[in-house]
Amino acid sequence: MRFWAVCSLLVLLIPSADPVAAAQIDNSGFAARVLDLTNAERIRAGLSPLTSNPQLQSAAQSYSEVLASSSCFAHTCGPVPDFADRDRQAGYSGWTSLAENIASGYPTPEAVVAGWMASPIHRANILSPDYREIGVGVAREEGQFDVRWTQEFGSRN
Repeated sequence: MRFWAVCSLLVLLIPSADPVAAAQIDNSGFAARVLDLTNAERIRAGLSPLTSNPQLQSAAQSYSEVLASSSCFAHTCGPVPDFADRDRQAGYSGWTSLAENIASGYPTPEAVVAGWMASPIHRANILSPDYREIGVGVAREEGQFDVRWTQEFGSRN
């Protein structure tokens, strides 16, 4: 009896192999949660929270989709290999500071923010007083369980 209970529990923990189910994630809900968690880290460090910016949001979402639709995982993938150019093309102009965080393999907003906070370079972007605005992108690789995450940070005059 104990064996079946353990097996039943394990089945609940294994993601569905159904590609349709795998593709269904709450992009806007996940992005909003990443923003909340990022701002919680900033507030804990005595910094002002970041404001969501629609142009940075568009750039971040587009780049997450590029990462999810290709075998490339770097800051230089796709037809626009420079994140400053991607942000500019999304309409984010007049900026004084820009940065980008990307991640893959984290299934939840909590996990990805914890991963970024454990990385000195990504943590420095999150906790930089140089940034006042943010966009967050989320996309799942087609038919896979891997989520691609992007944060675009910026400040303008």
